[in-house]
Amino acid sequence: MSSPLSFALPLYEGETPASYVSRLAALHRTPPRDFCSDLGMRWPFLCTGHEDQIAQLAWLVGLPAAQLQRWSARKLSIGRYQVGRTHSSTGVFRRTATRLCPVCAEETLSATGPHGVAQRLEWSVLSLHRCETHGCALITLPPAPHAHLAYDVVAQARQHQGRIRDAAKSPMFLEPTAFEAYVRERIYEGPQADWLHALDLTNLHRASLTLGAALEGVPAREVALMGRGDERSLCQAGFERLCVGAEALTGALDRLRAQSTAERPYFSADLRPFYHWLRSVYDDPSLTKITALTREHIFKTYPVDLDQYVLGEKPTNEVWLTMEDARARSGFGAVFLKKLLGHMQGVSEVEALMRTDVHVDELRDAKAFWATLTNLKEAADALAISPSQVKVLMSLGVLPSIQITSSLRYTKRDAVRKLLKAIEELPPVSAEGGFLPVRAFCRRDGIALPKVIKAFCERTLSGDVRRGQGPGLHALHIEFDAMKSERDISLSQDLTLPEAATYLRINIISIRKLRDAGYLKQIQKRNPDTNHVKSYLTLESIRAFERRWITLGQMAEVEGSEPYHLARKLDRDGAVPISCFTGFVRVYEREFS
Repeated sequence: MSSPLSFALPLYEGETPASYVSRLAALHRTPPRDFCSDLGMRWPFLCTGHEDQIAQLAWLVGLPAAQLQRWSARKLSIGRYQVGRTHSSTGVFRRTATRLCPVCAEETLSATGPHGVAQRLEWSVLSLHRCETHGCALITLPPAPHAHLAYDVVAQARQHQGRIRDAAKSPMFLEPTAFEAYVRERIYEGPQADWLHALDLTNLHRASLTLGAALEGVPAREVALMGRGDERSLCQAGFERLCVGAEALTGALDRLRAQSTAERPYFSADLRPFYHWLRSVYDDPSLTKITALTREHIFKTYPVDLDQYVLGEKPTNEVWLTMEDARARSGFGAVFLKKLLGHMQGVSEVEALMRTDVHVDELRDAKAFWATLTNLKEAADALAISPSQVKVLMSLGVLPSIQITSSLRYTKRDAVRKLLKAIEELPPVSAEGGFLPVRAFCRRDGIALPKVIKAFCERTLSGDVRRGQGPGLHALHIEFDAMKSERDISLSQDLTLPEAATYLRINIISIRKLRDAGYLKQIQKRNPDTNHVKSYLTLESIRAFERRWITLGQMAEVEGSEPYHLARKLDRDGAVPISCFTGFVRVYEREFS
């Protein structure tokens, strides 16, 4: 059937029905309200996209009603509209805002006249700033005094023709963005088959804008004041994460947590504009996925009390604890706990002290790890030795050395138990003799106890070992010559005090007494590489000492007897050891021996 309206105009791609009627009215030289009344339509209802009005217009101009409805904005409820094949609210959609491409408007004004100026549906969406045809920025004409006049795009173009012409002379060209292409496709083709399909144009714009602003460090209060260029770049930055999928959004939220500079990060401060926006709209059903993902990220990343609501829900279980809560639950000091976790995770002390939160699993592991450690005093009591000897065992590698703070050291309880168990599993010492308790063995040969224990653990003793009576390590009994090689020190140079004690078969205390009494001469040598000073007994003084004196240990070695048995015999025979300033030493003149 032919069109009842004889003089119709071609409908531009994407042109709204209100814009089309405005041009038809201008062609017939009548106001749009009167034009609609004369043809059985109502101008206000046509502007709001009523289906009966669209159908009447389609019949008048001979166009498919579906085409006109596709490019119309139908009011669904207060502040909500169906924009083409998608939805929006007044947040980004303004029916009464006259936004035009200045180049398009100027071209049609020059070529056709006022009735050629049209307004496309997409130009009323405030999140779009670029004309796809000319690549230039859209302009917004000053608002009309009445809303119904604002729909008359031709009247607005006539009134502001000078402004349009000036803008067309020097248009601002903009680069295309994926975000605007996505919005434009949604308007004309409908929601895409992706995880964002439920979002309307307003939520899509605000989600992209606020996420981009958060990633770029823009405070929430500055987002509403941004210019067109900044807004486009932030929307694009946020959309680049959102369009990829939920994993990309999670990655963006993790990045915001990682780049936090706060002394104690908090989710509302780290997520910044994105969280502030989502907190105001989280109950929107279209945002269920984004809300759930963000809430889950917060619960997994930040300390949240079990009675605290976050985006409408409370956490079901604790994941992170503040340092204060972790300190109260563990009994550790905050600094010590940070260093303990840093040691367990192999991070530097500086990085460990920057920690502000503790995962519940980390706290459990820290308490379990701490239970495996023992301090020097406890280890010394278990081994029946001194704490300084425990330190030597650590330095020799017999016991592991664990240093949490700068001053205290710990070792493993299992390592102490393993060492004691190795002694317990030895065969018992026999009554036949031939074995010495470890303390007597060390005194006889002038060998430090930790060195003997190391040889025992490494199984490098040249003799057998047995289990006897005694607490801790003192239950270890060692064959007489089990470390004969350690005792064989050649006198070819100056000797350190421990070496001299081993060579002369007396203990280090006796060596110091002989040195203080003048029997042995001590000198100091400086290492030119380390600048470390070390004490030595001169070769000449040791040789002079041996020419006149002999120690109890040397005599016992020659006779093949035990030093303490020989000492009793010498006392009975009236042998008198030499006297030093601080007491006597079991050293005798060779003439007597």
